[in-house]
Amino acid sequence: MGRLPRRKTTWTTERVAWLGFLVGQGFATKRIADDPLIASTPNNVHPQAQRFGLALRDAKGAALRLPPDTAARFDEAAAKRGVTRETLIRLLLVTAGTEPSLLDNILDDGA
Repeated sequence: MGRLPRRKTTWTTERVAWLGFLVGQGFATKRIADDPLIASTPNNVHPQAQRFGLALRDAKGAALRLPPDTAARFDEAAAKRGVTRETLIRLLLVTAGTEPSLLDNILDDGA
């Protein structure tokens, strides 16, 4: 009999940020649970999303829509680093989330 994949139990800032990104992309609960960083069960994803104020139902069909020029910049930056756009965005979210002053500057400068 094969081993079951190890499930994560602690919802770190990185996991919560990634959960929010996946929900915002409109991914199904099963797809989110199977993500290597989330590594959970579909039955756990839904209550955790609710716990962190993320509405899975509202996200259906609401995938992130980037303006074409922005999407092209993300794709170019991702290709330059040999990663996918999704991986690049995850890296940006994690980096911004771990640096409070950087996060404030990004959010406040855009206002």
